[in-house]
Amino acid sequence: MRNWSKIGAFCFLLSSTFLFSQNERLIIGRTTGKLAIGNNQEIRTFGFTNSLSGQVTLPGLSIEAVEGETVSIDFWNISQGNPVSLFCKEIDFVQRDKENKVMKKEEAIHHMEHGFYSFQAQKAGTYLYYSPENYPFNLQAGMFGVIIIRAKDQDSSALQPLQELLWCSSELDTKWHTDAIMGTEYDSSNKPIVLPKYKPEYFLINGKMATDSKGLQSLGNKNEPLLLRLVNSGLYLHEIVFPSPVKLQLRYGNEASVTALPDGCKIQLRSGESIEVLVFLENVDEKEHIVYHFTDPVLKKKVYEAAIPVFY
Repeated sequence: MRNWSKIGAFCFLLSSTFLFSQNERLIIGRTTGKLAIGNNQEIRTFGFTNSLSGQVTLPGLSIEAVEGETVSIDFWNISQGNPVSLFCKEIDFVQRDKENKVMKKEEAIHHMEHGFYSFQAQKAGTYLYYSPENYPFNLQAGMFGVIIIRAKDQDSSALQPLQELLWCSSELDTKWHTDAIMGTEYDSSNKPIVLPKYKPEYFLINGKMATDSKGLQSLGNKNEPLLLRLVNSGLYLHEIVFPSPVKLQLRYGNEASVTALPDGCKIQLRSGESIEVLVFLENVDEKEHIVYHFTDPVLKKKVYEAAIPVFY
């Protein structure tokens, strides 16, 4: 009888372990990505994938979790250059050693080594994570991704959109993407890379030219609310101006980022900032556009503007 009790207790513990299992992810840091821009021009990028054969994209691997979960990350650095690490401004990453002990001092991960991170998904929202080593080079080179934390208990009275869209905007300076710079030889001391002055020529959303974005939603679904996630993974100030018929409802993020205008509404995101808004388009004309502004934060000057149709 006692043996059966032990077996029952073991089964209960085993099932409990699976019920409350951690959210585990593999992230691979790579320096061999390729990005097609402009007139079929291809440039080299860095990036985060979850497999050796996975194509590097901008943004890189997305991490999804539910409030209350513990997310564990095995970060494998196969990049040829300087050591790299993982970081998020709004989320505390805990780094552990191979014995799963919390490290007193965080360390960058060297070539062909593994780094072990974990974090608590405490607050629903959308967040940018990236490699802070040689900042801002690794970020601009492509070593960034998005963390999406969903609310654990959805309010049954709150509107739940059927569609979701992520717009992760950035800039790109091709002079930072030459083989001479991106092929910097490994240096265990993580010596900073010498970079030319930042003068981006391309302005992107999800790794593609901003002007190539097809729009928020199909015209046939204009009466359906849309959850829009906006992330600034660039170094410039990004302003997104919506025409007046568009109605926005803040879901997660800083309400100070949203400003009402006489003829619309503006969302302003500094480097690394993000926001989630519910978008209502039922009263929007099919010919309306959203305008993306990319502004140099030092000169306070708008460098680029992209007009994107609301509907496709």
